[in-house]
Amino acid sequence: MLTTDWEKTDKFYIILVAVLVTLSVLLVFSFRGVFSAFLTSYEIDQAAISSGVKIQEERLDEVYSWVFNKERVPLELTN
Repeated sequence: MLTTDWEKTDKFYIILVAVLVTLSVLLVFSFRGVFSAFLTSYEIDQAAISSGVKIQEERLDEVYSWVFNKERVPLELTN
């Protein structure tokens, strides 16, 4: 009959197995959390999507010109 003599078993392997099992459990929970967050980020809320979005072109042109056509003041450095 096969029996294991625990006194002859090296304690390093027992500790190694315990550490590997613990790390594998942490890894599974970590990946589960990451992938569930990844899937949640791609869910589209249909209530947030509405076809009544109206773009005010005059306001958009005004903001565009304000941002890109600003008068630039040069920096004057003196000693």
